Amino acid sequence: MDTNYKINLSIVFFMFCSLATFAQPALNDQQIEQKVDALLKKMTLREKVGQLNQLKGNYSTDIYEQNIDLNEAIKRGEVGALTPYTNLDQMRKWQELAVDSSRLGIPMLYGADVIHGYRTIFPAPIGQASSWDMKKIQNAERIAAVEATAAGLMWNFTPMLDIARDPRWGRVMEGGGEDPYLVSQIARARVRGIQGDDLSKPNTMMATAKHFAAYGRAEGGQEYNSTEVSERTLREIYLPPFKAAQEEGIACMMNGFNAINGIPATANEFLLKQVLRKEWKFKGFMVSDANSIYELIPHGYAANKKEAAYKAFTAGSDTDLWANVYMEYLPELVKEGYIDEKDIDASVRKILIYKYKMGLFDHPYQYFNKKRFKKEIFTKAHKQASLELAEESMVLLKNENQTLPITKKAKKIALMGPLVNSREFKDLIGNWTGFSKPEDAIMLDQGFKDVKAKDQEIIFSQACEAWGKCPDALMDEAVEIAKKSDFIVLALGEQGYNSGECGSRADITLPGNQEELIERIAALNKPFAVLVMAGRPMVLTSVIDKIPALLYCWQPGTMAGEAIANLVFGKKSPSAKLPMTLPYALGQVPIYYNKLSSGRPKLDPKDKRWGLNSWSDVPNEPLFAFGHGLTYSKFEYGPLKVNKTTFGPEDTLEVSCTVKNTGNYDTDEITQLYIRDIAASVARPVKELKGFERFSLKKGEQKEVKFTLTLDDLKYWNDKMNFDVEDGTFRIMVGPASDNVQEVTVELKGYKSFFSKNVQ
Repeated sequence: MDTNYKINLSIVFFMFCSLATFAQPALNDQQIEQKVDALLKKMTLREKVGQLNQLKGNYSTDIYEQNIDLNEAIKRGEVGALTPYTNLDQMRKWQELAVDSSRLGIPMLYGADVIHGYRTIFPAPIGQASSWDMKKIQNAERIAAVEATAAGLMWNFTPMLDIARDPRWGRVMEGGGEDPYLVSQIARARVRGIQGDDLSKPNTMMATAKHFAAYGRAEGGQEYNSTEVSERTLREIYLPPFKAAQEEGIACMMNGFNAINGIPATANEFLLKQVLRKEWKFKGFMVSDANSIYELIPHGYAANKKEAAYKAFTAGSDTDLWANVYMEYLPELVKEGYIDEKDIDASVRKILIYKYKMGLFDHPYQYFNKKRFKKEIFTKAHKQASLELAEESMVLLKNENQTLPITKKAKKIALMGPLVNSREFKDLIGNWTGFSKPEDAIMLDQGFKDVKAKDQEIIFSQACEAWGKCPDALMDEAVEIAKKSDFIVLALGEQGYNSGECGSRADITLPGNQEELIERIAALNKPFAVLVMAGRPMVLTSVIDKIPALLYCWQPGTMAGEAIANLVFGKKSPSAKLPMTLPYALGQVPIYYNKLSSGRPKLDPKDKRWGLNSWSDVPNEPLFAFGHGLTYSKFEYGPLKVNKTTFGPEDTLEVSCTVKNTGNYDTDEITQLYIRDIAASVARPVKELKGFERFSLKKGEQKEVKFTLTLDDLKYWNDKMNFDVEDGTFRIMVGPASDNVQEVTVELKGYKSFFSKNVQ
């Protein structure tokens, strides 16, 4: 045999063995359990507690001072995870300390908030929810995970699954809106996108469902405020998205900052033990929110850090994020007999299991690959995905006389407002984008230049300064420009930091005197459109009648300018629907579509005294309802059909209707299915979303939209706090929005009669 051939075979065999070693199959659950058991036997008590301790790297604020020698703590095995906020080189050095310099060489986890993209920024989550497109939302999270893991992260502190009914709350922008069904579907999509199909792959990461639970009900919409909620409302409205995430196999959940019914979520045994562990059989681990274990003290629930550590741990919080309270006091509490070391082992076991599942013991440095960092971040494909989701996330709320899209007849187009090209405060990409670069985002002025027709001229005017202040001189200049234009586009709204954590606002009208700018432009009697960039629903009532076309853009992300221009100029048709109600007046808040009925519903809309009308000075209805959203086309809904008007417990109710695109644009429609239980053991909402379908229709095309309902879809938490339903009448409603439906009535028979149940 030729010698060179022998050598080549040897090289091939060596390469095959090397690849086989690196790409060995992931351990099965039994193998992982065995390895964890063996490792736990070797660990000291302090090393065990160290696995429950997550610290910060290169990050400090007045609230989160960390007076610890981080390198020495890692060497002692007293740091199980880090929130790094730094570069790959430093992250690898810390991991090398853990693997090579600690006694047992247990690798660390790196976790951070990648809320709507790492470097490629997608629309704020509330905007993504407006798309009602689960495939694109899942893909956005997949891309975010690819980029974040290429940057060394392996644990994502998202999705935020808080149901929010109060738009004053700043963290509205992080979630999916007001409806538990819609947010539950989003939860599933986001968990699948982040965690992928195998956590051992280097481009997947652990997801974290937050904030457990009912944080979105914070009193007055104020950040960190307390929550009062009945158990039924908790289970029907606020817990379902977390249950959906748990069913998708989410690795981790994070506590809320709120006290719920007087007990802080971080030490709430009912939530953490009864619901999460006992009822749901959750196998992942529970992490505190940043410093929230220490914050049991200012909550008034613990007298000192030692008591805080005891109460949080014994209630079911496994991991201490940033407070370092567990590391200080859990070993002492075990030695004093207040905590059993077996309980420490149980929490540590959860952490170690996921470190094995992620392949960290075999490949602790697989996330620190500079070639991958350069190759897989901010790619052309990622930006295209961001663009497409942004186009689907913007809601056309109003479009009188087909004001939009701008036609080629408009030769001079004035684009003005404080958010035309503002980068300083992340106005177009939104909050929670700490890994982005401001220069990456496409501003409106650039987007309009790129999309306009060759013979169209775009004239720019700032019109307003930061925070929506529009000085007379700037406004006068803008009006003069508008007078000479054929069409005016106003880019208004909030700055990026107006929402997000600590972004609660008591006044949710347009900041500054932007409304005055709208009024002055409206007085010109020229066609114009308003773009609103915001992280929350805003109150626009005082100017809505003056606005012929209103496109609610939320915070569109990296590709904002191009996406908005594509919609405004008609290259794409808007198709989004509201995931959260826009109030008519601030005094209506909290306002949401799935409210309970009243014992005295309003019969005469003109009557200001009698019936369900909490206000005598404003309507009962919102400005724009949940599920509302227009396109440039029109849809005609055919009669609503059901396969049977009486059905039994084993039957499937099939609901259908034909939807036809009768307009002049190819576009998407989102058809929604609602139900109402007419009489039950507890009062039921006037509508409950139970299904939706997003689909494309070319002009003139039609589609039969079908839904199925089973007994489980009708169940609720009854008067005995059992999840069940009784025989009776149900309204089935289908349409393009919660306030625009047609309905049929059906009867459930042969399951449980209310009277027979109570007579027995």
